[in-house]
Amino acid sequence: MYLFYIDESGEIAYNSGSKYFVFNALGIDSGNWKNINHQVNNLKMAIFKTDDAPILEIKSNWIRFPQERNKREYLSSLNSDELKQLSNGLFDIIINNDCVLISIVINKDSLLRKYGIYKPEPNIFAIQYLMERISLYMNINHKNENAIIIMDKCSDSIEKMLNKTHTLQLEAGYSWKGIKNIIENIMFVDSQYNNFIQLTDLCAYNINRAFKDDNPNYEFFKRILPKFSYNIKNGLINGAGITYKIKEYFENDNPQMYKFLITYKNENSVLPNGKYTA
Repeated sequence: MYLFYIDESGEIAYNSGSKYFVFNALGIDSGNWKNINHQVNNLKMAIFKTDDAPILEIKSNWIRFPQERNKREYLSSLNSDELKQLSNGLFDIIINNDCVLISIVINKDSLLRKYGIYKPEPNIFAIQYLMERISLYMNINHKNENAIIIMDKCSDSIEKMLNKTHTLQLEAGYSWKGIKNIIENIMFVDSQYNNFIQLTDLCAYNINRAFKDDNPNYEFFKRILPKFSYNIKNGLINGAGITYKIKEYFENDNPQMYKFLITYKNENSVLPNGKYTA
């Protein structure tokens, strides 16, 4: 069984001032759950030095911005070295464990240009494509296993809307690829009590930041690049680990990210004979 934890970065509303909306999925084999969870809890215990450490929530924005840390005593009391140790430790856990990242990047301006008054909700648009990519990844890499989708809790109305979309996809499929290897409804959990939602939040922010700045060299984005799913035919993560919507606007709207992603290959997947393997 595979577990895919999803969190977003960016605002849903078109008039929010946030151009990008990102849904990022962190996928793990359920057999690795206990070990990875234990690693995160050990890191939290080492940093916060309290028995309550496992339920002290970490969000990317909270680590980065002093005004957010100041709202939470357990973070505001950390010095700069401890903050670096916490941040780097979380990245190390992601990088050094067997997991996969699959992300959908939505440019809300491009949705407006393409659809006008019929524009879709960015989160609904994104979840459809993300489910498709997760299904494709599972069908290629773990076709005899199933996956369950787990997301951070949100409003009741949004949860109902996302699950309605998901349920219809399970039966009909979103595109010609259909939806395979995904079972059950979306499970919504409180991120305070889920280390994996916190890990995928960390990644989602850095993907959003790289696209917002049109900067593929953003340090924390580059660190997680080896974990993205890739196209087994050519090794590229473009359209597999990272899918930009709407793709026909990609080159004009994010020229540096476009140039990078159409050539970047996941070198971890290359065999000595130069071929790629899932």
